[in-house]
Amino acid sequence: MSHTTPEPSAEEIAAVFEYAGLTVPAERLAEHYETYASTLALIRRASVDELGETVPAVGFHAGWH
Repeated sequence: MSHTTPEPSAEEIAAVFEYAGLTVPAERLAEHYETYASTLALIRRASVDELGETVPAVGFHAGWH
């Protein structure tokens, strides 16, 4: 993914949380959107383009502690 790729949408962020098995209420997603979007964008920028959408964050299931 190039550095010119826009930040992910709220729907994309929700899909990442769902894939990871995390339940994030819509209100929390809206409240912390900028943090989640910039973090996911950074992870995507650090990923290898040739591998497609296999960023490190989706390689495991996470949980809130």
